[in-house]
Amino acid sequence: MQVASAQAAPAASAASTAVAQTRLVRGSTRRVTGACAFAVTGGLSVTAILQFWLGALGGSYWANSGVVALTIAATSLSIIGLVSMLGYAGFGLGAATMMLVGNPLSGTATAPEMLPGLSGALGQLLPPGAGGQLLRSTAFFDGQGADRPVVVLAAWLTPGMVLCLAGGLRARRAAAAVGDPAARTTA
Repeated sequence: MQVASAQAAPAASAASTAVAQTRLVRGSTRRVTGACAFAVTGGLSVTAILQFWLGALGGSYWANSGVVALTIAATSLSIIGLVSMLGYAGFGLGAATMMLVGNPLSGTATAPEMLPGLSGALGQLLPPGAGGQLLRSTAFFDGQGADRPVVVLAAWLTPGMVLCLAGGLRARRAAAAVGDPAARTTA
């Protein structure tokens, strides 16, 4: 149960990061940099609270911080990438996928094997499930079984980053076609 509460914070903070980055920060490179900086800061602070104050996590603080940061980055960059390509509809799609589908199917509160049918396996292919499995692995099992969740998180982080940068490039090209020099520098 402690790991379940540990994974709720990164998912919620990743969604709020995506909203803040898309509404307040202009430029795709700045958004990616801001999301990565927030992921590192969030990973360090959330893990410090969970491990030292609440005592919910064991294992290496640095490994656990890296896991939480990777989970936040994968979630937030996926949502920011969708927003860059689809507009605010991408936020709805990304947030619904991560929060409404990913969190319940993650199996973090119990175990993915205890969920009915293939839902536990599907949940492990989304960032909340992979992050929960990876955190469980690093906090309690000395990193055993961490390979697959790392690959899943990297598989969400990388396309999210690419989509974000491609959306910025698309906006820059559209601004150049219109001839708007101010929009060209902020895309």
